[in-house]
Amino acid sequence: MDWQKFGVIVWILFVETLVAVEKKPDQVSIPQLLKAGFPPHLAAAWKEKSKQTPEKFLEWKKSLKGKDAALVSKVWKEQKITLYDNKQRLAYNKTFQKNNNFTKEEKNQKSKETKPSKPKEGFDSNDELFFGLSYQNLDVRYLPRKEKNHSSVFLGGKGKGQIWILEKRDEEFSYGVNLTYQTFRFTSGNRYKPIPHFYFAKDPNFYSQLERTGSPLPQPITYSNFLGYRLLNDGKEYELGIYHANAFSYYPGVYFVSPNKSYSGVWSPGDNKSSLYINDSWNHKEWGSHRIQSESIFNKKESVGFVYLKSESPESKFFLDATVYRDSPLLYGIVSPEEVRPQIPQSLGYSKISFKHWIGSEFLGSKEGHRYENGRSGFFPCFISEWGNLIYRYREYNESGNYHWNEIGRAAFYEWRKEKAVVSFGFESRENAGQWEGKLAIPFGTSNLLEFSGIFREGQPKTRAWFENWTYATDFNINLTDRQEIIKLKWVSPFISLNVSYSEKENDPNPILFINFQLLHKIDL
Repeated sequence: MDWQKFGVIVWILFVETLVAVEKKPDQVSIPQLLKAGFPPHLAAAWKEKSKQTPEKFLEWKKSLKGKDAALVSKVWKEQKITLYDNKQRLAYNKTFQKNNNFTKEEKNQKSKETKPSKPKEGFDSNDELFFGLSYQNLDVRYLPRKEKNHSSVFLGGKGKGQIWILEKRDEEFSYGVNLTYQTFRFTSGNRYKPIPHFYFAKDPNFYSQLERTGSPLPQPITYSNFLGYRLLNDGKEYELGIYHANAFSYYPGVYFVSPNKSYSGVWSPGDNKSSLYINDSWNHKEWGSHRIQSESIFNKKESVGFVYLKSESPESKFFLDATVYRDSPLLYGIVSPEEVRPQIPQSLGYSKISFKHWIGSEFLGSKEGHRYENGRSGFFPCFISEWGNLIYRYREYNESGNYHWNEIGRAAFYEWRKEKAVVSFGFESRENAGQWEGKLAIPFGTSNLLEFSGIFREGQPKTRAWFENWTYATDFNINLTDRQEIIKLKWVSPFISLNVSYSEKENDPNPILFINFQLLHKIDL
């Protein structure tokens, strides 16, 4: 037998076997990516990069860090992704064989020249400068000017895992550094911290809408210091250390961070004050995909925080959204309009379960001082098509405490959903009132998001409306509002963001206008 021919036949059969099971990146649909746990921005980036050359896609894959990198690697293995077809693979093999003819010295020299530097966690390996600004205006009658307007400018740089920033917030100058040396990390100043907590030592007058993986702009904080030790175990990085942050506690404390920053906690034993952060997801073939987000602050005076759960059954048939939060002025500074900055503590629970977003029910309960509110609703489709659905909703509103009210709302809505895009608007009728509601969410390009929500109330409604500000889980919240009109607009990209909110009450000459604009520009060195 001609063994060379036999070898060729075996090779062809092997290649055909690979072709039968392997996929290219553009053959993986967005629903498959979302089902695997991809956040919307990562799924959009995958589809965008899959249209480019294999080299560009591979370069993007290697640039990912943390949880994004883990999710991409998981799908890469499960879907058996390949970047090259047979001809490209054979050409690559020939090139590889040709390169094998190099002498040992040549290969060693080539390895030294092409060996990439090891990227540091959380930051790109490329050196860069960045600068930008933010401007915020809260236009409320009788509010002091110093609380109405806030602005900042900043300049910073990063490279080799180190990052620094100089800022001017209003009239105050500040700095921030995140320094790593071998297994140690030191952060100091008013910007960087190793924990992902949003509310920890937060600057009450500023916030970052541009925080994301690899961004040099996490949430601005008050002056804090952290010193930690990073432990690498089975390819996973844990971090444990000490910190001091006056805005959180006068006493020093300890902190820990799990791999991918899915779990994180701080504790100050001096006053027994602590904070816990959770952001994790699970995917199971039989039980579907589940995600939990939570942040809480515990102390003797008051405990505040939220828990959000999102579940989706296999094949995306059943959906569950549930949230419980305790809101308090302790969590807020002048960072948002009055209707979402409570003057007294509020505890609220809300859940929504549905079948394909067509048929479902909602439940809500709230306690705010001596005001108790609860309600329930059911909805079902009157018409279903690929261009959208016509939904009928029946909702019951109850209030007790200082007043006793009961109202029934009947509504008709048009809804269109495709992947993470949502278009929804409709009208709810009550006995002596009515309200128009609308919501829009459009992800476009890579990591760009446009969202709109609004409510317009007519007549004399006795109970407050359930107003869902945003669509995405990372910003999921539902509020009870008695305002006659609310309009919210949010546009976020990796380098620019705009957040606008306008609201007013009937027969009240004091409308509220909130505008926040942020800009970031990077220069590669």
